Amino acid sequence: MRLRGIWLGVVLALVVPVCRGEMIAPLKIPLLMSANFGELRPNHFHSGIDLKTQGRTGLPVYAMDGGYVSRVVVSPWGFGRAVYINHPSGLTTVYGHLKSFAPFIDEIVRRLQYEQEGFSIDCEFAEGEIPVGQGDMIGYSGNAGSSGGPHLHLDIRDTATQDPMDPQEWLSQYITDDVAPEARRVVVYTHAGVMENSSRRLERKATKSGAGAYSIGEPIPAWGDVSFGIEAYDRMTGTANKYGVHQVDLYVDDSLFFSTYIYRYSFDETRYINSFTEDGKIMRTYVAPGNRLRSIYKQVDNHGILHVDEERVYPCRYVLTDYDGNQSMLNFSLVGRLQEPVEPQKSGIYFSYAVDNLYKKDDFGIFVPAGALYENIDFTRRKLESHRYYSDTHVIGPDDISLHRPAEISIRLTRDPLADKRQYYLVRIKGSRVYPVTGQYADGWYKAKIRNFGSYAVAADSVPPTIQPVTPERWGSRGTVVLKVADDASGLKSYRGEIDGKFVLFELDGKTGRIAYRLESNRVKKGSKHTLRVRATDMCGNEREYTGSFVW
Repeated sequence: MRLRGIWLGVVLALVVPVCRGEMIAPLKIPLLMSANFGELRPNHFHSGIDLKTQGRTGLPVYAMDGGYVSRVVVSPWGFGRAVYINHPSGLTTVYGHLKSFAPFIDEIVRRLQYEQEGFSIDCEFAEGEIPVGQGDMIGYSGNAGSSGGPHLHLDIRDTATQDPMDPQEWLSQYITDDVAPEARRVVVYTHAGVMENSSRRLERKATKSGAGAYSIGEPIPAWGDVSFGIEAYDRMTGTANKYGVHQVDLYVDDSLFFSTYIYRYSFDETRYINSFTEDGKIMRTYVAPGNRLRSIYKQVDNHGILHVDEERVYPCRYVLTDYDGNQSMLNFSLVGRLQEPVEPQKSGIYFSYAVDNLYKKDDFGIFVPAGALYENIDFTRRKLESHRYYSDTHVIGPDDISLHRPAEISIRLTRDPLADKRQYYLVRIKGSRVYPVTGQYADGWYKAKIRNFGSYAVAADSVPPTIQPVTPERWGSRGTVVLKVADDASGLKSYRGEIDGKFVLFELDGKTGRIAYRLESNRVKKGSKHTLRVRATDMCGNEREYTGSFVW
């Protein structure tokens, strides 16, 4: 049966795993989650679960099933150190933010890092190269990469498609939860319609009225086409964390109007979260025409838009359900009240989500390809004179829009004094903060690809990165050489360390900007004085070199 706007059959096909398989827990401690599957994150859904490690690093991590290491990733960001294991069941488990690998993996990884002369690697392995058995120790838990604290990130994926699935399916016997989700607020949006005070967006705070029961107070007068949004979180036994809600159902007139069920999705779909949510918090019923996210929707009537055309009460009910079946309900009502719709004022240029869009005028141009927008927009552009930057500041709107595919902008410089054109770069200005965007200079213009509308200008970076030794007097006694490398403008592009003229592997901590090398007797002779040379390059080509000496 086809539902209006969404195919139910697609969802039903996706919620069945390839093969469940029997797995053990990856940690030998009571399992508590700090984040669950499908949580709303900037530009993506959370692809796994985060398991607490009692606030510390260094806990042994075990293979949940037998198989072979299919991939190893090392990066200052993202998962940090991660191990991927393919299993005969057709599943892949991923263990992220590790402090270190087990010796049989670390030996291979370190050899590859020295062969490539770089810290960051992403290597795949064939079946039989690195076999593992169920329960084998594969590494130690840590806080590496883009991690906000010590924990183990765990993905379980379909090996054939790499689609992530909810790991609670395999770990439910280890995790207890008898706490229902909580509702925070409801939002009603108008489309071709109107609400009280002619507002196009009305927000009401949810009030708890009993166990698992919430309401928002007085009915909301509305007329015409409206859609809904809810901010809600799950809670779990034994923790104070808040989590994503596994299933969200909205009933209107006691009939199911909208439903999401987050069990499995494709990485190709994950950025559509920018259309599914408002500000990454409010889950919207409205499915924009350019929103190709399909795997989480169970039912969507009329693209998530309700047509209010009767002068009566429309009873509405959100039902929030977690993985273990605990439920909360939020009751609210619309009241149909005949009103004249207020047409929105159009002040810009029509951009379509379905075709390429090109705007060019004097000192600014933008190309927004088909599929970059989730829906048609009223594009605006204004410029502000700037003495700080090498161009005017160009404000493109609506400035709250995230693009699904990159757009290319071109900004003409108002002054062009630099001989080395590589030193120009683009900045996105957001309040008091600026974010670097690298592109290319060409004939007085700077071109770059962007993923968000907002304020942009051309800046310049002629200052090399800084390299600061950290307690160098202790390098020899501690057996570790540590420096801090930073670039406050265009950002750090690369670094390289040598001792006595030979490459050595400095590991970068992306959170602190520190690079560290554990001295190895097979590479650095003990009982001698050594010369250290470290070079760092930023995104604009500026380079700094540090030279020093130490005894070990």
